[in-house]
Amino acid sequence: SARTPRASPSAAASSSDDARTSADFEALFAWLAQTHGVDCSKVSVARDEVAGWGLRARKDLGVNECALSVPRAAWVTVDKAKADGEIGAAFSDAQYNLASWTTLALYVLKERERGDKAKFAAYAKTLPRTLDAPLFWSAEELAMIAGTQLLDNAAGYDAYIRQVYDDLSQDFFVKYADVFDVNTTFDEASFRWAFGILRSRALPPCEGANIALIPGLDLVNHSSLSSAKWSTMGGIVGAVSGLFGRGGDNATMRVDVDRAVKNGEPIFVNYAPQGIDSQFALDFGFVDAITPSPGYALTLSIPEDDVNCFDKLDVLDVCGLGESPTFTLRAYQDPDPELRTFLRLLNCKGQDAFLLEALFRQTCWQLISEPLSAENEADCCASMTNGVAGALARYETRSLDEEKNALMQTPGSLTTREEIAVRVRLGEKSALIETASFFDVIASRLDKLEYYQERRLRSLNLLDEDGSSTYDPFKETMA
Repeated sequence: SARTPRASPSAAASSSDDARTSADFEALFAWLAQTHGVDCSKVSVARDEVAGWGLRARKDLGVNECALSVPRAAWVTVDKAKADGEIGAAFSDAQYNLASWTTLALYVLKERERGDKAKFAAYAKTLPRTLDAPLFWSAEELAMIAGTQLLDNAAGYDAYIRQVYDDLSQDFFVKYADVFDVNTTFDEASFRWAFGILRSRALPPCEGANIALIPGLDLVNHSSLSSAKWSTMGGIVGAVSGLFGRGGDNATMRVDVDRAVKNGEPIFVNYAPQGIDSQFALDFGFVDAITPSPGYALTLSIPEDDVNCFDKLDVLDVCGLGESPTFTLRAYQDPDPELRTFLRLLNCKGQDAFLLEALFRQTCWQLISEPLSAENEADCCASMTNGVAGALARYETRSLDEEKNALMQTPGSLTTREEIAVRVRLGEKSALIETASFFDVIASRLDKLEYYQERRLRSLNLLDEDGSSTYDPFKETMA
């Protein structure tokens, strides 16, 4: 059964309640410039009715010009949390071995509690009080995404956060009750907010074990049309040794514009180049209305009761795909060719199963990258159309009319969260419906496809271009 995230106590609030002012952001950049020597002359912060607060060019910028570069000294990091005089010992307690994100979330809350006395006071004041990701929606708002993949993923986040918080409450917060007040600063709602801040502001490569918040740089908004991203020293961060460890103290994180930007125009990066609408909604609390990315993430695996399960897992291991690969179904695009190959492997059985033998282990994936047999291809199409039908049955309606009509209303008619819900439903259902149509077409022309045996015979010159056998038993006998 589908899980439902627990409604947020503060879910009635939305981005419309944003109390931040231009003065808050001016103070942040003054702190960056005066304390850390950051050149802030090229950027300013302005509020857009759709995107909210974001970085803009203060002067004309050329292609690949650096708009803003922030040194490591100004980052909010786990190292700084562990070095904190008041709570650093708790974070370094080997008994708990807190995850990096947990440490950073608690540190952000402590800094917010300290107010003007905080090391990152100027930065803390620029963080939004409320977030629009579904993790913070009311029960009524969550009902708008009933049946969606987004709701399932939000429920997963919710369960994870509750479990982590419960674990902290049972021991860690008890041991360090003098510095972590669970009745005020460190209650579950605040912990959830800190999680949301990290999910929405820590972009690659500042994630996972390397998670960090970059003041100023995290004000660059997203555009699916942008190819810009966070980088360091002008290159890909992953190629720079020691960025997050020893030897990385002099590192800087920066954004270079990917096009010419005029004075006053917004500066963008692409938060997730391969992302889809529901993923943007889940982590960042928005859907790009200008260039939406409708899609559905499909995770597949080989059933354990498949008689050829281990052989199929070996094939996946050889091709490096993993035991449970995820494929993104996208509206307006044909399915990933690797999805079709996986489906052939998944449905490989009977006379086709000889390709799973050890003899073909290294070449099996390549051999089934094209149709294997009519029966196998039919099973592939059926498994997808049946799966899509099951997914669509979870929505209130399969039709797209309601969503399309809602988006045609007068601008401003929908709240931020209503528009997220509408666009996600539209994107997920569109991707599913178009995927089903694609496989319906394949199923209707199975007799027009060429299968493994025909390709094999043709490679041996035993079939001509018309598909007729070139084998002549009379010549074979006379020879």
